[in-house]
Amino acid sequence: MEQESFENEKIAELLNREYVCVKVDREERPDVDSVYMSVCQAMNGQGGWPLTILMTPDCRPFFSGTYLPPRARYGRAGLTELLRAAAKQWKENRHTLLKNAGQIETYLKEQERRIVSAQPSMATVHQAFRIFAENFDQKNGGFGGAPKFPTPHNLMFLMEYAVREKNKEAMSMAETTLIQMYRGGIFDHIGGGFSRYSTDERWLVPHFEKMLYDNALLVMAYVQAYGLTGRNIYAEVAIKILSYVENELTDKQGGFYCGQDADSDGVEGKYYVFTPNEIEDILGTDEGEHFCRKYGITGRGNFEGKSIPNLLVNEAFEEIPDQQFACRKNKNTACGDNRKENIKKLYNYRISRTHLHKDDKILVSWNGWMICACVKAGAVLKEKKYIDLAVRAETFIHNTLMKNGRLQVRYRDGDTAGEGKLDDYACYILALLELYKVTFRTDYLSRASLLAQTMLQQFFDSQRGGFYLYADDAEQLIVRTKENYDGAMPSGNSTAARVLQTLSKITGLTKWQEALEKQMSYLAGAMESYPSGHSYALLTIMNILHPAKELLCTIPADANPDNSDEVLKQLSYLSETVPNLTVIVKTTANANELKKLAPYTENYPVTKSGIQFYLCTANNCMPPVSNLDQLMKDLEVHI
Repeated sequence: MEQESFENEKIAELLNREYVCVKVDREERPDVDSVYMSVCQAMNGQGGWPLTILMTPDCRPFFSGTYLPPRARYGRAGLTELLRAAAKQWKENRHTLLKNAGQIETYLKEQERRIVSAQPSMATVHQAFRIFAENFDQKNGGFGGAPKFPTPHNLMFLMEYAVREKNKEAMSMAETTLIQMYRGGIFDHIGGGFSRYSTDERWLVPHFEKMLYDNALLVMAYVQAYGLTGRNIYAEVAIKILSYVENELTDKQGGFYCGQDADSDGVEGKYYVFTPNEIEDILGTDEGEHFCRKYGITGRGNFEGKSIPNLLVNEAFEEIPDQQFACRKNKNTACGDNRKENIKKLYNYRISRTHLHKDDKILVSWNGWMICACVKAGAVLKEKKYIDLAVRAETFIHNTLMKNGRLQVRYRDGDTAGEGKLDDYACYILALLELYKVTFRTDYLSRASLLAQTMLQQFFDSQRGGFYLYADDAEQLIVRTKENYDGAMPSGNSTAARVLQTLSKITGLTKWQEALEKQMSYLAGAMESYPSGHSYALLTIMNILHPAKELLCTIPADANPDNSDEVLKQLSYLSETVPNLTVIVKTTANANELKKLAPYTENYPVTKSGIQFYLCTANNCMPPVSNLDQLMKDLEVHI
């Protein structure tokens, strides 16, 4: 609409004469987007973008729609006709428009009150699994037909369900999807990273836009799959995604950019596609022909006469041997083939061939997910560089996007803006907690606790449960919405529930447990009609309903540093791979601070007898032991 309507001089003249025009960036103002998307869904039965709203001067809407052509065609309303008719009605029949606007506002407020709290139950979890199973594409992976979205949190749910319920079907659904997505053109086999979604059911032709949040959540899903199965292909995909993020989306100060556009030189996908002649010119005839056969690059093409590199043409999918996988990770080792060198040549050629626009905003919420992804990858893949990436990004947010103890929304080119929304707080707090889980630094836990207290005070509905999208002291819109459905990302309410559950487990404090109970009652009520739309919240429900495990490690001041470092690496691995396990590390140095944050830790002495491990399962605590290896065997996950 921007090019064909808003840049049209006649339409612009009409808009400027009859209306006050406001363009909203939904990434910076998700609260505005949420409220008026609810309006669109209420009025039309569905929503979408671009979103068009006509409203009164006091922001009460009386018309909503999505895409509108410049003029009416094929029975579809045109923007020009709509603007003229609405302007006429406003002048001649304003009372009717105001009445309609009031009815819409009343309806939206009633919708929120209809959610009745319920008790979390495994019946809801099982129902969600059955919905996923019924919609699963056995051949191509994913759910339903085209278009197909990765929605990694659904796959995380299925893998967690597989572990909890010993359900191999759930694991197979997740694995099939992860493999097929990687084989398809939705994955960038040259530069790494995933596009937003596939326009077909095979994952072949993507909408070429790449987003930070998709890639963050996909790293988490692939790393989880690697931790459960040990299959190197999952680790390799995660590494390629992280390499893409590090190379293309990481600011020199440490924050992560939003993503990259689909278009190059005004043509969608131009940056990503190749012809056989291009490949052979870069790689030579023999290597070029081999590459084209492997990645499905043909003279006929698979996208507008050219080819998106993909592995769907290969019927058999080969596992990556440990030696070859280790070789690929090590840039200084000769791998015995030209694969990596060929990819590098094509990557450099592609960059020089055409430009790809980058959205260089740094959003707190999306950075929160990427920090979580880097932390998880670092612990499970045992690669410290990813944890270092996470630490740099968190430091940037803490130093740049915190003002007077409150979060901002975004940073760009030296400027910060926006009052932090629920997603900003929930995602950033979760990132701090993830950093604590692998570094065991109490300053991360302390800051997470302080911000979570602010989140409760400013966003939580203490009467009915659930978190509002914007703060109590922020600009108030026509309604104050609570978003509970997961979309391309987990909802702020699902993420906040995870935060409360994690804080409750780590600290043992009643205030977090009480808030969690109210939050889960709200979410359980909200998800009753369609539980598979709340997969991230279902992860928390499973944690609550299944036996929990707590592992506390005490390390004296005189412990061997090398031994202590190795223990911490093992504990961070366990923390990220064993479901519902909470790991606490108490040292001589952090004992006092930890006592304030988690008072029960005072009962575990740091002794001179060496490193000690205390394991509790379902309120049954074992005597302390000094050998972590045996505990690790006891905690191994089997599907």
